[in-house]
Parts: sequence; structure tokens; C-alpha cells
Amino acid sequence: MSRLINQNGLDLVKHFEGLYTDAYTCPAGVPTIGYGHTANVELGQSITPQEAEDILQEDMQIFAVAVEKTIVVELNDNQFAALVSFAFNCGAGNLRASTLCRKLNAGDYDCVPSELARWVKATDPSTGKKRSLAGLVKRRAAEATLFLKQMSEIKASLSEKMPQKVDAEPETVVEQYKVNARSGLRMRAGAGAEFEILATLPLHKTLSTGKEIDNWVEVDLECDGVIDGWVYKTYLVKI
Repeated sequence: MSRLINQNGLDLVKHFEGLYTDAYTCPAGVPTIGYGHTANVELGQSITPQEAEDILQEDMQIFAVAVEKTIVVELNDNQFAALVSFAFNCGAGNLRASTLCRKLNAGDYDCVPSELARWVKATDPSTGKKRSLAGLVKRRAAEATLFLKQMSEIKASLSEKMPQKVDAEPETVVEQYKVNARSGLRMRAGAGAEFEILATLPLHKTLSTGKEIDNWVEVDLECDGVIDGWVYKTYLVKI
């Protein structure tokens, strides 16, 4: 059986997401319901508190599996829970492509609090501009505190709804390219052929790129500042 998020982590997610039985649009413009659930949500939709609880458990299991597959070093229960909360809020793809992941998998546990603190921006749908949100700052601080704790409870305060689309790290998304591989270009979870294939990008697909490692580059498929995976740069043509 896959590892489960502990109660400390579950309480953190519930606290910051809040319970909303009626669908709403989060600060990043994403339809959301329950405890931060976004898959197949439509405005006007309603659920019961118990349904929200059941959906949250399913979501936590999905992101717990993602963290298990992504982080190769040993994690205690609180460390694991903090990263599940982060992946749920920012996306499993962003966790896989992050500097946090690379450093932590190299054994640098101390980097986690400062790396978490970089993920505090969301794109305002009304202006198209990225801005730091107080709620995200508090959540990243709470996740960092949980990561550093042994087994004690965490207390935090929140004054606004969580955005369900959090922007990637500041150094990413700098140039635009088109896919030049006629049979499609495999996008992977990390910088190397050994990483999981996340998708095959079609010929002429337009995308943005971020940082580069050994001719592998981060790619942003929607050109919205969110890193989706890595591709081999040889098969990209600059626009």
C-alpha cells in the first residue's frame, strides 16, 4: 500500500484550503471546490462536507504517490506530509522539475525551507501578471515548519483562499521554441532519458523554456510560468 499523508499534513492542507461546498474561482482563476479540488469542477457545482472529505482523501493519495515516485531520499512522516501539501498546491510536475527536488534528492535536506519560500506567486487572471500572495507565503512557511518538525503539531493563520495554480520559480520561462521532432518529442519528469515520460509533444507545438542541464531544458507548455516537464533541446527550434 502506498504511503499516506499524516494527520499533521492533512490538518495543514484543510486549514489552508478551507472547506467550500459550492464551487468558486480561486485567485488564479481556477474553478475549485471542497478542500482545494480542481479536477472536473464547474461553477454552480455543489457537494456535501462528507463528499469533500472523500475527495480530499483521494487527492492526497494521488499526490502522496507522486511524492513517493519523485523524492528518492528517506523522509520522516512530517517531511513527507509537507511535500505532499506542496505538490497538491503547486502541482506534481512542478515538484519534479523544481530545484527543491534536485537538491533534496542529492541529500540537501537543509535547502527545503528556502526552496519552498520561492513558490509564493500566482498569475492574476484579471491582469495576467504574477504577484506574491500573503496566503501562499504563510502556507510555504507552514510547510517548511512542518518539514523541520519531528512529530509536533503546527499552527498557522490564513486570511484568503488558496490559488490552485502557483507559478514556477523565478528563473524559469525565458525563451519560446517550437517542437521540431516529426514523430513527436517526449517530455520527461526530469533532465534525462531515465525519467518518466509525462507526454509526447506534437510537431510545431509552441512552448517556453526555462533552465538547462546537459542539453535538457525545462518546458512550459502553456507559456504561463508553470513548468510541465523536461525535453531534449536538440529537437526544439527557437521562434
